[in-house]
Amino acid sequence: MAQREEHQGYRHVGHVLEQGEDVATIVGPVLRRAVAAGEPVVIACPEPVAAALVAAIDDAGDVHLAPTEQLTDRPPAALAAIARLVDERVPGTGRRLHLVTGPGGPDTDPAAWVQIEALLNHVLAERPVDHLCLLAPPTAAGPDAQAVARATHPWLLTGEGTVRNPDYRPPAELLREVQQAGIPDPLEETEPTLAMVDLDDMRALRRALNRVLAESALSPDAAQDFVLAIDEVTANATEHGIPPVDVKLWCTPERLLCAVTDRGTAFEDPLAGYGPAHGDMAVGGMGLWLARRSVDSLTAAPADESGDGCTVRLVVNA
Repeated sequence: MAQREEHQGYRHVGHVLEQGEDVATIVGPVLRRAVAAGEPVVIACPEPVAAALVAAIDDAGDVHLAPTEQLTDRPPAALAAIARLVDERVPGTGRRLHLVTGPGGPDTDPAAWVQIEALLNHVLAERPVDHLCLLAPPTAAGPDAQAVARATHPWLLTGEGTVRNPDYRPPAELLREVQQAGIPDPLEETEPTLAMVDLDDMRALRRALNRVLAESALSPDAAQDFVLAIDEVTANATEHGIPPVDVKLWCTPERLLCAVTDRGTAFEDPLAGYGPAHGDMAVGGMGLWLARRSVDSLTAAPADESGDGCTVRLVVNA
């Protein structure tokens, strides 16, 4: 790809497919150059697209087809799946991996889609990867694929080749904007299903959560994951925040929200917890990472307009 010498780490390239566009015509030259350079190619695309790309490079060179199911999971799980896929195939010193994913977008939750695309730049920053994200043509009811591509990809693939994107936004800036758009949550204007004020007994909290969630729309496994996430966040508030700690839970047939509030300072880094703190489960420090992987959304914000306190909101879609 063009200008590789200027970027030795992860290079995230976006391309929004136009209606009727031949994917092999736009992507084929990129992959043929990679194969000619002796560099590995991983294609994680649905069958028709994958077959067209393999045909475009004559099935030559080090080409690997990867499953796509996990790549559309919750943001932390999808990011972990892509990182594993990359780490399994990253070549030796001096060579780069070429990864193609998608097309994705129209049927995805817009907020989750933006978060995954933005966070890839953070999570994979040091990997020697050229990652081409194919985005499906926009639909009338779907998110603006062009806007997502430009906000989350430092590079764009065009008819003239791969070019820098002047509209790219840093992941932390973009995530902070996306997350703040959903605060406060509309459910907080209603009566909570469960409220535990000035919490002093974590076992009592877990019992109460298990009792309420057993009657919710969540499956037993999903309910157990939600309890784990709430437990991790509440324990963190108890240990690192300032008491009292309050926990409120709202349950609807479509969505569940838990708000954990303490009187400490809200953590400001929206990138926190999108990777294990150290990789060793035995020594702790993994709570936020574990919590993120168990819910559809986890955000932190000041508890009130004055900026006092911290409220962490965890959301699971039923």
